[in-house]
Amino acid sequence: MGKLKLLDLYCGCGGMSIGFEITGAYEVLAGIDCFGPAVESFYANHAHARQAFAKPTDLGDVTARDIRDGLNCLPDVVIGGPPCQGFSKAGRRTGVDARNDQVWHFQRIVCDLRPMAFVMENVDGLLTTGQEIRGKLAATLEDKFRAAGYAVKSRVLDAVAYRVPQRRKRYLLVGTAGEGAKFDFPPALCGWQEDLFSRTEMLSTVRDALGDLPSPTLEEPQSYGDAQPGTWLQRFLREGSEVLFNHTPSKHSPRMVERLREQKAATRLYPNWNHSWYKLDPDAPATAVKENHRAPSVHFAEPRVTTPRECARLQTIPDRYRLYGTKTAQLIQVGNAVPVLLAASIATALAETLGTGAELDRPYGVSADPSQQPERIASAGAIPQQQW
Repeated sequence: MGKLKLLDLYCGCGGMSIGFEITGAYEVLAGIDCFGPAVESFYANHAHARQAFAKPTDLGDVTARDIRDGLNCLPDVVIGGPPCQGFSKAGRRTGVDARNDQVWHFQRIVCDLRPMAFVMENVDGLLTTGQEIRGKLAATLEDKFRAAGYAVKSRVLDAVAYRVPQRRKRYLLVGTAGEGAKFDFPPALCGWQEDLFSRTEMLSTVRDALGDLPSPTLEEPQSYGDAQPGTWLQRFLREGSEVLFNHTPSKHSPRMVERLREQKAATRLYPNWNHSWYKLDPDAPATAVKENHRAPSVHFAEPRVTTPRECARLQTIPDRYRLYGTKTAQLIQVGNAVPVLLAASIATALAETLGTGAELDRPYGVSADPSQQPERIASAGAIPQQQW
């Protein structure tokens, strides 16, 4: 069969597509999204993708025929993360939020295209938001896919269990067509419990992801300097890249710099703000990377907020993947992305289910084979502090 042809709906900058692509089992046909900077990032980094949808496109106005005509073929697998703000615990969480309609557009397009399989990602709030009965919306969605002939499975997964240096819970819905082999979610590759500092040796931390990065500058692109990758994750993120893009600092007032310098790790600068100005603990996974009202987390070693590149690394987006648009647009793209290593684990399990015949390339951190486990290099160390 060779590589599976992949279509990414609500693709954003392409985090899920990257995860599928790096397994070696998928060919990315196209991505469709209505946010201009994300579309620019997606197609700049997928130069081989077909250009029919290389412009902002509202999927509410798109039909399966439009996609077939635009791609001149049918996809084997459709993936996507419909906008989640209407379901998010950080938002208003009203069941009548118009953005919630997008999951039905995803379902409509998949059922009309009838691919071999699909993967939909969303926040776990989809199970509760605006519903008298927990899970009613998800159950209705799954029933519609079953009625169209798909065997479906759903689960809430935490990205940290798949070696992503971030605690990020997401609802995953996977469907396979026909009566063939049924999909099983990949087992957790490492563990995390929030009580009594319980964590496993292979858990990825903020330091594992960011420890080799220099202090940000206004230079674009920026050199890595003399720092060498000190962990398997840093090596994975650097692969194919010799310089850093999107690693530019935010400007803070002298008073804010002092406040951030005094802030303790794993605390919030503003106690009533749960989703921004959180100071990262270097020896633990990050909190969920979000748009955060343009104010991402606070760096663990320097008195500043994290750069778009640092946020991308916490999402396991490789450094070679350049983001376009303003800094605000870059942060929106990263905050809405699916962690690459989580997507790669799902993609590997799905390719094995479908039996593509393509040789799977198990990226760093994806293989559960003990002989393939990534090592932890204790000497990674913290990055040097810039003089402020």
